[in-house]
Amino acid sequence: MKNTFKTCAIVAATSVLLVACGGGNDDDPTPSEQSGVLTVTSASSEGLNGVYGNGSLNLTDVDKKNPVGSTPELCTFKFDGAGKVGSSATAFGDIRYRPDASGTYQVFMTFDGKEYASGESNDTSVLRDSNQIRFSGKTLTASDGSNGTLRVTGVVPMRPIRPAGC
Repeated sequence: MKNTFKTCAIVAATSVLLVACGGGNDDDPTPSEQSGVLTVTSASSEGLNGVYGNGSLNLTDVDKKNPVGSTPELCTFKFDGAGKVGSSATAFGDIRYRPDASGTYQVFMTFDGKEYASGESNDTSVLRDSNQIRFSGKTLTASDGSNGTLRVTGVVPMRPIRPAGC
């Protein structure tokens, strides 16, 4: 009886610690030592134009998700830590692409607190050999319905260890 109680107590304590410490949850980007840079041009809000990413970006691991419904299987990851050069503004994002695809499926990026997105693969490249997502004048549209747009050129790194196809 004592051994069962000890075992239950240890399991309960471990569970509490895992929850308190995040339980291995990789939803928040962590330092990566991989540099990335994004240049914003042609923004509806001129204050967003500029270079974001003057050092290493924070990244999550790339996860493969196979949601229920009509959404296809996707490789996903997030980044943050892209500070705007000469400003306190920052950029962060959520990038999604299909396994073995050459372009992105969906991109969500927030510049200085305003989210922009695209669900088209044009002007993007998934470069697995160099662990990068490349943007070549990619037009993103504001998610708030304001029809604001901007163009993004640059590179967001990916962690080198990824699920098959990602």
